[in-house]
Amino acid sequence: MRAAMRFALALSMSAMLAGRCAPALAAEAYEGFWASTKKDCRDQDSANRMSIEGGNRLYWYETRCRASEITADGHLSWKMKLACEGEGEKYRSSPRVSIAADGKLVMDNSPVGQGKRQTYVRCEIAKPR
Repeated sequence: MRAAMRFALALSMSAMLAGRCAPALAAEAYEGFWASTKKDCRDQDSANRMSIEGGNRLYWYETRCRASEITADGHLSWKMKLACEGEGEKYRSSPRVSIAADGKLVMDNSPVGQGKRQTYVRCEIAKPR
C-alpha cells in the first residue's frame, strides 16, 4: 500500500512539473499567411504571397528570412533584424512590421518587393482534413 501511495505521489508531481515546463503556444499577431490581394491568397504560385511562421521565420516566393531580434515598437508593431537569403544572395534587413486598424499587415523597409513599404491582407488557408 505504501508503495502505491509513493507511486501516485510521484506521478502527480511529474504531471505538475510537466505542466510548468510546457512551452506557451500563443502565436504572435503577425504570424500566418499573407498576400498583396485576396486573389493572390488563392494562387499558391503567386510571388505576392508570404508566410510568417514560428514568430521568426518569414517566407516569400524565392526569399526566406530569419529574425534574430524582434522588439515591440508600440501597439501591434515590431522592429525586426533579419538575415535573408534569396535568388542566390544573402543580405540583412531591418523592417518594421505592424498590424493596421483594418487588419492588414504593413511592412516598412521590406526585404522584398519594388517599394520599401509592402501591405498584405491575411489569407484564410483551408486546413487539411
